[in-house]
Amino acid sequence: MPSKELMGALALAVLWVNTLLIAAAALKQLAAVAATLRRLSPPRSAGGALFEARVLRGDGRGGALAGHRIEQVGRAGAEGGAREEIVFADRGAGGEIYGGVVVAGGREIAIAPAVEGEVWVSRAEVRAASACPSEARFDEAYQHARKPRGFSRTVEAMICAGAPVWLVGAVERGASGGDLMRPALVSSVDPRAFCRSRIALLALGVAGILGALVGCTALALSRPRFGPASTAGAALCLAFFLFVQPLGTALRDAARTPSAAPARGRWARRRADGATRAIVSS
Repeated sequence: MPSKELMGALALAVLWVNTLLIAAAALKQLAAVAATLRRLSPPRSAGGALFEARVLRGDGRGGALAGHRIEQVGRAGAEGGAREEIVFADRGAGGEIYGGVVVAGGREIAIAPAVEGEVWVSRAEVRAASACPSEARFDEAYQHARKPRGFSRTVEAMICAGAPVWLVGAVERGASGGDLMRPALVSSVDPRAFCRSRIALLALGVAGILGALVGCTALALSRPRFGPASTAGAALCLAFFLFVQPLGTALRDAARTPSAAPARGRWARRRADGATRAIVSS
């Protein structure tokens, strides 16, 4: 039968390999975000510059210049007492540039439409677009959510007239003689600030994960072996092993670009005395 020392060494090896793989994935994501930031920063690339503008007019529904769509399916959560819940899972996402006109630096630029375009919107805009509009809508959705196929919906967060916008693209002369842009990216958030914040988040996350790994390991290997301090370190290593995987997943999701970030969400309703007290969207 393997000795306690050998079993402990194998357990530490598994912990280190698992954690280093998670850290490597985060560093790979950090490199991708850093590459995106370089493309958005001076000197201007051949693919076009980053422009900050304001939407003057959009040709989409409701005067939208562009929209980010998320396909979702909702299923009824565990029913308990006066609480009813619909939990949403993402099935796909995509963006569309509807076209319109923006004003940047005092000049108007026409935006060409693109059926498949990269559109970034904030998490707050996605939450607002996915909120439950009424109790009648909740009733309709909940009936479908209780069925095996669930409740399918499309959430669309749109960038409309009057909103600040950042565009990546080259300005060219249009057929009518005015300025025209076919943007590679339309964003309602400053993409450079977003990339910098995600680089900082990933760097701090990797440093924290590796620091915790080294600390737990050092305590587990303290002398005397399998003494009180060493045993406490082993327990911390086990807790860290259980915690680091969901932490890595959360870090990955938080650092994704807005066009690829998970939306998910839920609608929940509470009833009391036969009346609806609240419909919560999150």
